[in-house]
Amino acid sequence: MCDTMIALGSITASGRVLLAKNSDREPNEAQYLTRTAAADHPPGSRVRMTYVDIPQVPHTYAHVGSRPWWMWGFEHGVNEHGLAIGNEAEWSRLPAGQAPGLLGMDLLRLTLERARDADEGLEVLTGLIETYGQSGRASTHRDMFYQNAFILADPTRAWVLETAGPHWVAKRVRDWASISNVYSIGTEFDRISADAIAFAEAQGWHRPGTAFDWAAAYTDPDLPFLPSCRARLAMSQAGMGALAQGPVSLDQMVAQLRDHGDVAADWRPGLDGSGMVCMHATAADRSSETVASMVAELGADRGPVIWSSLCSPCLSSFVPVWIDAALPPGWSQPAEDAPDAWWRMQRLQRLVERDYAGTARYLRAALDRIEADAFSAARALPATADAACRAALTERLAAEQAGAIAALEAIVPALQAGLLPPRGDDPRGAYLQQVAASAPDTRAPATTPATPPAAAG
Repeated sequence: MCDTMIALGSITASGRVLLAKNSDREPNEAQYLTRTAAADHPPGSRVRMTYVDIPQVPHTYAHVGSRPWWMWGFEHGVNEHGLAIGNEAEWSRLPAGQAPGLLGMDLLRLTLERARDADEGLEVLTGLIETYGQSGRASTHRDMFYQNAFILADPTRAWVLETAGPHWVAKRVRDWASISNVYSIGTEFDRISADAIAFAEAQGWHRPGTAFDWAAAYTDPDLPFLPSCRARLAMSQAGMGALAQGPVSLDQMVAQLRDHGDVAADWRPGLDGSGMVCMHATAADRSSETVASMVAELGADRGPVIWSSLCSPCLSSFVPVWIDAALPPGWSQPAEDAPDAWWRMQRLQRLVERDYAGTARYLRAALDRIEADAFSAARALPATADAACRAALTERLAAEQAGAIAALEAIVPALQAGLLPPRGDDPRGAYLQQVAASAPDTRAPATTPATPPAAAG
């Protein structure tokens, strides 16, 4: 479950492309930033991904991405040339492959390594799908298999790509776009794979002689969570459509990622969480929540800025990261006894979620000030600022966030123990206790695992 949104420079206040993504995964699935340098590779080299390996290309580009702790691929990321990609899980009438193969996240990272812009990225990504397919279990605790959709963007253009097995369709973005966990490309598209229409006709999903509608043909109408996927797509598209009426700003795109819709003042995560852009899980073993977010600023005038947040964006703040500068301490997957910023934020989030309406405002009051400082400081950086200068800014802002979390780790329990006791009518029942009890060890192993942990049950 995810949501990806884009505003091209034609409608943004800065003239820079803004690609925003919420990565919705299983509760407790820590997600870490990974920074990889450009590299040359000798003939015959191979690249090992989550499950399989394929031939390596002679040169790979530097990139930064957000990686679920147990896999090789990224949920979202940006490379040195300003190519940014976010992906979505989607389910079609064509069953998803279950054999170990390339996950959608692996395909995303491979494309960042091998393509310089959105057009080339589309060629690389569709070529990988047609050559190797897409398959494999994409979850640590559930047997979850799916197809994938992507938005690929560079400083001047972008594509929406939706896939079903080896078949795909692509639509060039005009001004803005939004995708979620349901097919959204209908009869208007710019490119389509050679056999996609004929295959749909052969399956009885499309009537020959009529306008081909990709979403109508390939959407699985029996998907049990289709209504919530459509609700989130409608929410993000309505939000982006409203923003497109005036210049779109960075803070507006961040607000889109935090969208809970029209909720009451005393709202708390509950049974409605799966229908919101900012997703909150409703059960520890069968639902998803936002575990990491990104807004990529892309412009030819200066290098890409990767605004990253930990866990739910409504309970976190965004910190700027650059591809050629060091990542903030604790934001990469840690070894034993090393700082882990994701889990520290996650533990505080669980405290706040005991009574979201009563305590989230204190967290937001602290983090909003840090985030405003981050936006201002990043804008004030001269174009000539070197990597060390930018890394120092990232480290300062991450340290301010960590300081706020440390203070709130003491304040929130004190408030809940005295003046603001949590309400006892949690609509999720024992969810918080269950999710705490099932937390895995997500520290970096000595070697990358070839398979995820065994599915529960």
